[in-house]
Formats: sequence, C-alpha cells, structure tokens
Amino acid sequence: MTLKLIPSKRAFNSREAAHYIGKSSSWLAKKRLRGIEDPDDPGPKFRKSATGQAIYLVEDLDQYLDSLEVGIAQGSHPRAA
Repeated sequence: MTLKLIPSKRAFNSREAAHYIGKSSSWLAKKRLRGIEDPDDPGPKFRKSATGQAIYLVEDLDQYLDSLEVGIAQGSHPRAA
C-alpha cells in the first residue's frame, strides 16, 4: 500500500504522522505512553480528538524534525582540496 500525503493537510493521524517523520506508528504509540521518560527524545507533541484518537499537527511534526538536527562540530567538516 502506498501512503499518499496531502500537503495542504494541517493534521495527521498516527499512521500518517509516522510516515511523515520516518518512524513507525508503534514508535509513536510508545512515545505517547512513555515519552516523558526519555527527556532526550520525548517524541513529537500530539493532541487527542474528541474520540481519543491521537492527532499530530504538521507544525509540531516539523518542529520535532528540526529538533533532531545535529550540528557539525567545528573542525570536523570536510575541507575542499
């Protein structure tokens, strides 16, 4: 099955959000349950719908992905010859 994301969509369900950030939906479920126990990577913020379904806003997913950026240590960048 191919998952097609609609770029103009503001919020995703767990399956869509997992695909968007390159993780599994089970990883997201674990982060929802135990994310606070891992302060180095609590996972993306989420909201709950009236039916209790987890909802992930695109801006929260983007913010989570941005937080994962690793800077290049000074002096470790390959130099042009």
